[in-house]
Amino acid sequence: MSERIDQFCENLRIKLTSIDKSMQELKVKIDSKTQAAEQEVRTRLQTVKKRIEQDRTRLQTAQADLRKWVDDLKAASTEKIGEWKAKRDEAKLQIRAEIAERYAVAAGVVALAAVDEAEQAALEAWLARKDTDEAKAA
Repeated sequence: MSERIDQFCENLRIKLTSIDKSMQELKVKIDSKTQAAEQEVRTRLQTVKKRIEQDRTRLQTAQADLRKWVDDLKAASTEKIGEWKAKRDEAKLQIRAEIAERYAVAAGVVALAAVDEAEQAALEAWLARKDTDEAKAA
């Protein structure tokens, strides 16, 4: 399980670093009032939307795993789990551990998808603000 947590942390770090780098590059272009700033934002937005669409199936699978975990959590009461431990029912405990690990992976997938959606929202907000500023200036 520790390896999965380490991998999730690494994936999240890579994604956040990549987004930060891209957003910083866009900010520099915008701050320097580059004529192409809007096009840069639109291009980045299309890239993000494409990535979100490509990951949609994976996200839906992860969301289903999360729902299954909630259902399994309700079914496996604290008393049942205590009973399995007392009886040393390795099979049931192993299944529970595997489901919990799938839940952790699924939660990671959902978290990474949320980061992509946050980036999309930030880019769309910049474009919306630009439209408002242009309308005021006209």
